[in-house]
Amino acid sequence: MFAMTNPSIADNDPPRRSRARRREAMINAIATVLGCMALVVMIATVVRVVMVKLWESAKVNPEYVQSVYDKDLERRWSGKTKEHPSLLNGASEVRAPEPRGKSESSTTTENTTLQAGRGGPLGGSNLASETPSLIEGIDTKRPKIEHAVRGFFEAASLDQKLLYSRDPVRVRPLMENYYQSHPQQPMEWKSLGWVLPVEEAGYRLGYAQAIFANAEPVSLIIEEKEDGSFRVDWESSVRYGETNWEEFIKTQPTSPMLFRVIASKPQNSPPEATPAGSEVLEIKHPDDNDVIYAYFDRKDPKFQPLLQQLQTGNWKDVPLTLRLCFPGPAGSGKNARIAAVEGKGWLILHGTRS
Repeated sequence: MFAMTNPSIADNDPPRRSRARRREAMINAIATVLGCMALVVMIATVVRVVMVKLWESAKVNPEYVQSVYDKDLERRWSGKTKEHPSLLNGASEVRAPEPRGKSESSTTTENTTLQAGRGGPLGGSNLASETPSLIEGIDTKRPKIEHAVRGFFEAASLDQKLLYSRDPVRVRPLMENYYQSHPQQPMEWKSLGWVLPVEEAGYRLGYAQAIFANAEPVSLIIEEKEDGSFRVDWESSVRYGETNWEEFIKTQPTSPMLFRVIASKPQNSPPEATPAGSEVLEIKHPDDNDVIYAYFDRKDPKFQPLLQQLQTGNWKDVPLTLRLCFPGPAGSGKNARIAAVEGKGWLILHGTRS
């Protein structure tokens, strides 16, 4: 009359529910563990990618030490105009610094070479291939390099600085003029940083980093002499120009004057018209934000070295040594004219007047 409940089924319900709950809890726990493991793997992957990118960015860029030298230049040099190999824009080849071990003198062989631009001849003598083209075994010569670089910065007088400078007879009057308005700042020597051999037919050139206790590191062009001693290229180290950049823009001289500048293809059209067949550049001084436009005749053979340097630097923030003037008269507001190209990057290779 009344339905009877099976006691065995009723008795088994709680255990069954308990097993289901345990099974569900186990599945949730496994899912949680797998989720955590997936998260850990994802984080580890991201960290690894970031570390690889950071490691790669710490290397000298094989594409073009001129900065792209780590294209960090922001392509505006990131304010590090003194510290970058790109001022060797026209030098043929820069070799990567050899990795160092625990001691300062220990080195590991590195076969990588870095292209630093291949500017053409500068109108000087065309040197044969059998002439010197780089500093051999540069790392074994660190003591001599440090002696020259340290002496250059610690020199208390112009005569002492000239002892460690390239082409001292030619640059003496330039130094005398420069230091009248640019007093030397005392720098506390700490050590010699990396050194790089630079390939350029007929020269034993290199690039060296000077490290100070009270200032940012500075990179310099160095040259090995026939007697095994070393000299520093003073002109490129101070980005020497024949007059103040602001004064040049203000007075607009019609006579060509030498400057070490940074040049790019203009992003906008120049405000003034230029002669037909001219190439126009946007030019600024590395120590000044004032920009001018300057033109040259790209069909003139004497400007082929300039075109080669611009092409090597992708027409962006290319370091150049130029002679500039204005077509006149002063104050007419015309674009400046490029009268001549004097060097590769900021380096004058031959002993012409500067």
